[in-house]
Amino acid sequence: MSDPNNEIVKGIKLMALSLPLMVAGPIILSIGFRALNNGVYIWAVLGIILIIVAIIVAFLGVKHILNGLFEK
Repeated sequence: MSDPNNEIVKGIKLMALSLPLMVAGPIILSIGFRALNNGVYIWAVLGIILIIVAIIVAFLGVKHILNGLFEK
């Protein structure tokens, strides 16, 4: 088993990585919705991908933090 402190630090780093993604994803998605009128889909798709990645990274961060806190 790994050191619990390392697990917590890894989880905090993942949460810090997810924070900019949580901000950038909806901004790019709203830009993409405005660009849909011109037939440009790449911004909407990129925004959706960033939001999904932000959710996954945040989930992994919480998982690592909880593993570090409750490890035997």
